[in-house]
Amino acid sequence: MVAPSPTHTPRPLKWVAPEVAYSDGSFLSVGPEIVSVLKQAAARSPRKRCRLCFHAGPESAQQEMLIVMHRDSYVRPHRHFGKVETLMVVDGEADALIFDEAGHVTDNIPMTAPGAGGHFFYRMPTETFHTLRFKSEWFVFIETTIGPFTTASSEGAVWAPPETDPQVGNAFLAALKSGR
Repeated sequence: MVAPSPTHTPRPLKWVAPEVAYSDGSFLSVGPEIVSVLKQAAARSPRKRCRLCFHAGPESAQQEMLIVMHRDSYVRPHRHFGKVETLMVVDGEADALIFDEAGHVTDNIPMTAPGAGGHFFYRMPTETFHTLRFKSEWFVFIETTIGPFTTASSEGAVWAPPETDPQVGNAFLAALKSGR
């Protein structure tokens, strides 16, 4: 057996937007240096987020992403049609909020990295309204779903502020009471 190389140089990333990079779909390992690059890009982004897509493009059948979100980022509550989503925490803290059709919180799950006391993984069923409320400066996670990616496969909640004003969105999330 050959020992792995102690210095693996990742393939160059293909930036398709200020907050979205793709690999070429081949082998890619991730360490602190990649997370740092994503955080730097997120800090420059108006929405304060960035993702590295491990799959080769939006048409890929399996969608696997490393996502970094700054505390000031806001993700509008939304749901996916015909797609399950999984999330595994790498670093940081957030609340995963689950909503009913009317926008009432039905569950508030504390999410943390493994060993930090919270839940580190979820599987979100299709057609379930959900979002994340960020508690740490940075929240880093792996998200998977099936492709291809289309905007028609998701719906933002009409009862929640749009993502165009993160301050209003975060104030909305901060005011929510737990349904637990």
